[in-house]
Amino acid sequence: MKRYEATLKDLIKIQSIFKDNIEFESKEQILRKIGTVKESVLDEILKYLKSNNKIIENHDKSWTWIYAADNEKLKKSFSRAVKL
Repeated sequence: MKRYEATLKDLIKIQSIFKDNIEFESKEQILRKIGTVKESVLDEILKYLKSNNKIIENHDKSWTWIYAADNEKLKKSFSRAVKL
């Protein structure tokens, strides 16, 4: 059985989908949105994005894009946040 490896194309596709949607209720919702990526590949890409502080997995198993460098909405929220 051939193991399917994640490609740069897969990573770019998933990042783009996260940027456009910001949040997903579940990993299954991400898979439905993508359509062509296997679950094992998605798992590896999610681990990579999480380790690079681009996404977070919330307590309810939803996923959120948090990379502010290219998220204007998030940048505005940070600029208005109360500093501790």
